[in-house]
Amino acid sequence: MRNPVVVGTLKAVQTHGIRKTFKQIVTLDTPKVGTLVGKDQFGNEYYENRMDVMGRDRWVLYDKWNYDATQVPPEWHQWLSRFTDDLPSEATIPKPFYTTQSTENYTGTTAAFKSYSTVKPKVSEWDPVSRR
Repeated sequence: MRNPVVVGTLKAVQTHGIRKTFKQIVTLDTPKVGTLVGKDQFGNEYYENRMDVMGRDRWVLYDKWNYDATQVPPEWHQWLSRFTDDLPSEATIPKPFYTTQSTENYTGTTAAFKSYSTVKPKVSEWDPVSRR
C-alpha cells in the first residue's frame, strides 16, 4: 500500500527540488506538482495542474515568506479565481489610463502609513514646578 502523501512529496521533490518543496509544505500545507504558467512583477510564481480537483488546480507560490493576498496583482487574481482562463498579458487585459501600479498592503509592517498631527494642541500637559 502506497501512502499518497509520501508519493506526492517525493514527486514534488523530483520536480521542484527540496528547497521549493519545503516552501510549499510550509505555505500550502501540502506539496503540489504542476506546470509554471507565469511570474508577476513581485516575483510570485503561478502554477496550474489540470488533473487536480476543480478549485484547487491553480495556486500561487509567493516570493516572500510573510505573504499576504494583496501581493497578487488584479490581473493574476482574476486568473486564480477563474474569472478568465487567459493568462495575463497586455493583449488580454487592457489597462485604463487611470489605473496605478498594484502594491501590497503594508498594514502591520514598519512600512505602514503613520499619520501625524499638523494642528497645534489646544490643551498642553501639566508640567509641575518644584520649589527647592
